[in-house]
Amino acid sequence: MKQTYREDIDGLRAIAVLAVILNHAKIPGFPGGYIGVDVFFVISGFLITKIIVREIEENQFSFMKFYERRIRRIIPALSAMLAFVLVAGFVMFDINRLQSLAKSVIAAILFYANINFWSEAGYFDAPSQLKPLLHTWSLAVEEQFYIFFPIILILATRYTNKHKSMILFFIFVCSLGAAAYQVSQNQVTAFYLAQFRIWELIIGSLLAIHIDNILLSPKISNSLSILGMVLIVSPIFFYSEHTSFPGLTALPSVFGTVFVIYGNTRNYGIIKKALEIPFLTFFGKISYSLYLWHWPLLVFTKYYLITPPTLIENLYVLSLIFFTSILSWKFIETPFRSKSFLNTKGIYRFAVIVFAILMIPSGIFYIFDGFLNVSGIVGKTTSNLNDKQWSFEECDVNLYDAPAEIPICVLGEKSQETTFMIWGDSHAPTFGKGVQKSAEENAVSGILTYNKACPPLLDIKVDPQHGDISCDTYNNMVIQYLRNHPEIESVILASRLTIYLEGTTYKQEEGINPKLFDLKIGFEGQPTQEVIFREGLERTLSALQSMGKKVYIIVPLPEIGYDVPSANYIAQRTGRNLNEIIAPSLREYLERTEKTRSVLSFSQENYGAHLIEPWKGLCASSVCKVSIDGNPLYKDDDHLSVFGSEYLSPLFDSVFKSLSHH
Repeated sequence: MKQTYREDIDGLRAIAVLAVILNHAKIPGFPGGYIGVDVFFVISGFLITKIIVREIEENQFSFMKFYERRIRRIIPALSAMLAFVLVAGFVMFDINRLQSLAKSVIAAILFYANINFWSEAGYFDAPSQLKPLLHTWSLAVEEQFYIFFPIILILATRYTNKHKSMILFFIFVCSLGAAAYQVSQNQVTAFYLAQFRIWELIIGSLLAIHIDNILLSPKISNSLSILGMVLIVSPIFFYSEHTSFPGLTALPSVFGTVFVIYGNTRNYGIIKKALEIPFLTFFGKISYSLYLWHWPLLVFTKYYLITPPTLIENLYVLSLIFFTSILSWKFIETPFRSKSFLNTKGIYRFAVIVFAILMIPSGIFYIFDGFLNVSGIVGKTTSNLNDKQWSFEECDVNLYDAPAEIPICVLGEKSQETTFMIWGDSHAPTFGKGVQKSAEENAVSGILTYNKACPPLLDIKVDPQHGDISCDTYNNMVIQYLRNHPEIESVILASRLTIYLEGTTYKQEEGINPKLFDLKIGFEGQPTQEVIFREGLERTLSALQSMGKKVYIIVPLPEIGYDVPSANYIAQRTGRNLNEIIAPSLREYLERTEKTRSVLSFSQENYGAHLIEPWKGLCASSVCKVSIDGNPLYKDDDHLSVFGSEYLSPLFDSVFKSLSHH
């Protein structure tokens, strides 16, 4: 099994990396370009297995040499990119982002970036579009695979050589099966974690072991490579961010890669000729540097511009990516891959030193954010500190088994009997600080309870829902609690009603569109989202009305569609006015909430609900402000910051004045 250089594989790498870059740069026409990573996994499994198997057969395999090759290939360019990202982050990011970046540098160095990003993928997490090292998840998957894979191959070759393929095939089937199942359960888990991805590398390994044993006619080989190319290219154009991926949807690109590599082995057909065009093979040669540098440069550009880049800005940043990658390939990758540059001991020493150099500042940024704050090196607004302090996490339903009672937080004058409840989704706690302030001033007490991504609509299921107790279970528990507590006179409903009624996210916002199901109707006969929304709200209002509760509904806040704190920080650093850049106009707000406000005015007329209207305080002029005197009113793209919550506190004075007069 001799290892000969194959130009067509470099051509294949070029297609994979260009698909990824064009997709990430949001160039129209490549919505499924992310499948390029799966093509890389197959190529990697194929090439590295060929080397390992040959060395095992010739009795020359050594772990020392294997990992020396991995270090030469991966570490030098990776270290340069990480150093750049740390410096750029230090200059451009506020302390929260810098802290998160430092954590991801450490994760990239220790090759657990996939686990780090998987663990961060929470409801209130920063948008992935603003994480400069998100792309290092795929390197982590590969390196985790290469910790165990050589051991499995050596043991299999030594003890059950003729069953070696069966063992690998068994791992392939288990991993693919687990991935197919996991995608339906939790797509983020299936995307990031190695056990759901290794089948893509294993299929490359199986190909490497058998490629010399299966002989096909040139005609069949040629047809196979054409079919393979169609399977690779089709998902690039036909998949999108809404495709349920990876799992079975990764099969076309994975098997397509196998067919192309196999079909081109002995046959000089049309696909092989096309892939060996020098233009393509050059991109293939620099593909690792291209992959490393493209994402951070795109992220820092996006972060700096705040709004989406124009076509010219996009072309500029793509040129910068190619230029940087060529330099990285020529002056970092190429020298280090030569044995004459550093010997084995030298290369290991280099890896240790360079990682230590990166770990020290990362550790300082991550652990000692207080040091940075006190020294005034990096800006930390008081808003950041307050948002952590007033998160009200203890009254979020974060339990897998339904507890006997809903979790609550007490607000206002604690010595008084509780007379109000604020109930809703993740928007409810962001009003908490403002409610607390107004309730204290009016000497009343109440409680807060919420379930993320769960509006207070009875007998409604939200799919997908981020909370752990299902929405309908939780909402029925709230109603039961209110029945058991007649002293609670007023109920304030606070949630992002517009997103549930419209079923769509807003502008640049990341996230999944919520879909409502009416549990009173069979799965087949579901009406429109708007009808389900109305029905659920009417059930809630009539349940509260029958208990004699006074109901207030907070009319939804203006959604921004951009991450306000990071945009605010970079706008201040560069002397720009954030309200001029991203604040939605009053007209945009009124258009987006037209249906919602119509449903709420119906509730007002028919159920006696009282409306609390924050937008009137935020959209005093023709724009709906996102910051005031440099303080962000939001903590992301749609939830209020503590500053915003306190700013809107007077809205609740009339609610609590009526309670305090009893």
